[in-house]
Amino acid sequence: MKTRSTAFLALAFPLLLACAAEPSDPFLVQTDAGPVQGFAPESSDDIAVFLGIPFAQAPEGHLRWRPPVAVEPWTEPLQANEYRPICPQGRAQLPQSEDCLYLNVWTAAERSDSDAMPVMVWIHGGGFRAGNGRLGEAPATGRGAGLASRGVVVVSIQYRLGALGFFAHPALAAEAAASGEPEGSHGVLDMIAALEWVQQNAAAFGGDADRVTIFGVSAGGMAVNTLMSTPASAGLFHRAIAQSGYGTWRLPHLSEARWGLPSARDHGAALFAGAGFALGDEPSADDLRSVPFEDLNALGTGFWVPITGTVLPDEPGIVFARGEQHDVPYITGGNSFEGTIFRAFAMAPDDFFTTFGQREQKARNLYGADGETEEDTERIAAATLFGDQRYVISARYLAAQMKNVSSPARTYYFRFVPEAQRETFPGAPHGSEVSYAFGDPGVPDSERYPGADGEALADSMAGYWTRFAATGDPNGDGAPEWPEYDEESDTWMVLDAPEPEATPGVLKDKLDLLEAVYLERVGGE
Repeated sequence: MKTRSTAFLALAFPLLLACAAEPSDPFLVQTDAGPVQGFAPESSDDIAVFLGIPFAQAPEGHLRWRPPVAVEPWTEPLQANEYRPICPQGRAQLPQSEDCLYLNVWTAAERSDSDAMPVMVWIHGGGFRAGNGRLGEAPATGRGAGLASRGVVVVSIQYRLGALGFFAHPALAAEAAASGEPEGSHGVLDMIAALEWVQQNAAAFGGDADRVTIFGVSAGGMAVNTLMSTPASAGLFHRAIAQSGYGTWRLPHLSEARWGLPSARDHGAALFAGAGFALGDEPSADDLRSVPFEDLNALGTGFWVPITGTVLPDEPGIVFARGEQHDVPYITGGNSFEGTIFRAFAMAPDDFFTTFGQREQKARNLYGADGETEEDTERIAAATLFGDQRYVISARYLAAQMKNVSSPARTYYFRFVPEAQRETFPGAPHGSEVSYAFGDPGVPDSERYPGADGEALADSMAGYWTRFAATGDPNGDGAPEWPEYDEESDTWMVLDAPEPEATPGVLKDKLDLLEAVYLERVGGE
C-alpha cells in the first residue's frame, strides 16, 4: 500500500507538468492532486476561499486504523465551495463520516509569486473526541477570512478522533508489526499528512512553505505540543503556538502500563470486550473494522489522548526536558479560568483536592478552599486548580524547557472577561481567547460583544499571532514589547484590556506547587 509520501513521488512528474501553467483565475488553483475551484466569501471579495480539499483518502474499510494514504488524482476542477463532513464523534449536529480528511484554505484573492505569505495551520480542539475544521459557516466564512485579510494564508484541518484516531489493540498491533506501519495515534498521522500537503501546495495558494506556523487550542494545543515532540513532523513547520495545550498530563504508553494507566493496547482490548460487540474473545483486525463508526463513537468516557511509544516517543514535557523537541520559535499560554473544563470530569471538589496527598492543604490554602468555605467557592477553587494543573503549568514548564534548544519561547496569560460575563465567570474561560487570536471579538449588536476593549485586544492578539507567523517574533507595529521567556525573570504577556502587559511571576506560588507535583510523577528534580 502506498503511503502519502510514496504515492506523491509516483505522481510527481505528471503533476509538475500540470502545475507549470498557473491559472489566471485567482479562484482556480492547481494542487498536487488536481485543480480546485474556490470562491469569494460574502464578507470580502479580496479573499479566496477553498473548502473541503481532500489531503488523504477516506480512512474507512480496510484503511481504518491505517496511516493516511494519498488521494487519487483528478483532472476536472474540484468544486471547493462547501465544508465536507466532520470526523465521527458523539452528539454532533453536523453530517459526519469516516471520509473526513479534508482541509480548508483562506488566502488573498490577489497573490504574487514574489511575495509569498506566511501560512498558519489551525488544529481544532475538542478533547481529541470532538470538533472540526470549520472557521465560520460557508459562505460567510468569518474567522478564516478575517485572519487571512491580515496577510497570511490560513489552513484548517480535520483529523480522526476518538477510537478511530487514538486507539490501540492487540489485533491491530499484530497487523502493524507485520506491515511495519506506525500504530496507535492515527489522528496525529493525519495532522502530519495535512502538513505534508501544505508543504507541497502552499505556493499554489500564495503561501511560503518555509514559514508555516501550527496553532491550536486545547486538544489542538496539545496536538501542537505533540507535533513539536515527534520526529515524524520534522521540517513540516517553522513556528508553533500552543493555546491551552496540555503537555504535562499523563499519557498512556502503547505497550507498557505507566503512570497508573494500563497500556493502550490493554485498554483498547478492555473497551472492546466491555462494549458488547459480539466479536469473540480475540477479535481480528477485520472484526474490529466491521463495527460501525456510530458504535465506536460511544467507546470510552472523557477525553482521548495521543499514545506514547509509537508516533509520539514520550510525553511532550519529557521530550522537551530532553531537548528533543523541534527547534522552532514557540508561543504557549493559558487562561485565567481554564476550570470550565473541570465539569467534564464529574469529580467532586473534595475528591480532587485529596489527589494532592501531602500537598493537599497547601493546594487548598493557595486556592482559597479551606474546607469551611461555601460550596460554590469550593467548586470554583477546585476548578481553577484543575485548569491550572492541566494547562497553565504545562505552558510554563514547556516554555522553560526551550532553554534546551536555540529557539526562543514566549508565554501568555489570557485573563480578559467581557463585562457582560463577569458575574458568570471568575476568569477567562477555557477557549475564550480563540476568537481574539483570530481578530474576531464578536458581533457588535450581540449581548456578548465585549465592546471597544475587546476589539482592541482582538487586534493586539491577531497582530502578535500574525507577526510571529511572518518572522518568528510577535513584536512590532508599536505593540507592547513581548519578551522571550526565561525561568529567572518568569515574564508572561498578560493579555487583557486596556492593553497587553509583560508581567513577571504570573501565578508563581501556585505553579511552583504544580510543577513539584509533576516532577515527582516523572521522576525529575
